[in-house]
This record gives sequence, C-alpha cells and structure tokens, in this order.
Amino acid sequence: MRVERAGRWEIVGIVAGAVIIASLLLLPWFTLSDVPTRDEQRAWICGTGELTCVGFDTFPILRWLLIAGALAPLILTYILLRKHKLSWAPGEMTMIVGFTATVLIAYNGLIQRPAPESGFEYGTTIEYGYYIALGGAIAISVSGYLRSLDSGGRQGRKAPGTV
Repeated sequence: MRVERAGRWEIVGIVAGAVIIASLLLLPWFTLSDVPTRDEQRAWICGTGELTCVGFDTFPILRWLLIAGALAPLILTYILLRKHKLSWAPGEMTMIVGFTATVLIAYNGLIQRPAPESGFEYGTTIEYGYYIALGGAIAISVSGYLRSLDSGGRQGRKAPGTV
C-alpha cells in the first residue's frame, strides 16, 4: 500500500472529515439566551445551567452518524490504496456520504433546531461550530464529486437486451 497514491481530492475529503469531527467535539454549535424563564421552565438543551452546546452533546443519534460520515473519506481512501475492485466509480460513495451529512446538519440546525424536553424553543442561536461542520460536509461532497470526475465517472453502459 503506497500512501503517495492518495490524490488531492482524497486528502481534501480526509481533512474535511477531521474538521467535522473537531467541530462536533470541540466547537460550540448553539448558545442559549440567559433569561429567568429558561430556569423556571427547565428549558435546557445541553444540561442544566449550560448555555453553550457542542454538537456531540446536543444530538444523541446524529453525533454517531456524523462521525461515521466524517470517517467515510478515510475508509474509502484506504480501500482505494489497497486496490480493491469497486462496483462504483471512486468518489461516488464519498459524494453521497457528504450530501447526506450536509442534509442532516442543515436540517438539524436551520429547519428543526434542538428544543428542550419541555418543548419551549426560544433563544437558541447558531454558533460558528455549526457552520464549520456544515462547510466540512459540503467539502466532503465536493471532494467526492471532483474525485469521481477525475476517475472518469461511471463508464457508459448499454441498455439491457441490446447486443
């Protein structure tokens, strides 16, 4: 296995995956407004008294999906370096994983923000860690797309039943 064979788009995908994991674990995704009614209603997302939330603490299921998605470029690069035969064009699966991560992150921050168990959703602000993770997911998608273009994409096939 020769690591030098990893192309620039594989490296971009791996770096973007590392950015997603770092953002998920270390950077704030949401902040809550500090108002007295929040304490009265126990409207906490990341634990009692916590006004800053990282992505890992906020989403109990999504965190594992994002970690798996962030590791996908690394795993797929390993498969390519081992010269395994693929039934898809290199980069296609990375692109699909990146699109999926992008949709999941966008939905859970822009459309359906996290809400406390009490159901009162107010004073939740998106922080820079969220946007960095979203950018990382988009970078994984783009790197997979450009890798599939570099490899020629899926070769043209004949329609079934033709000779």
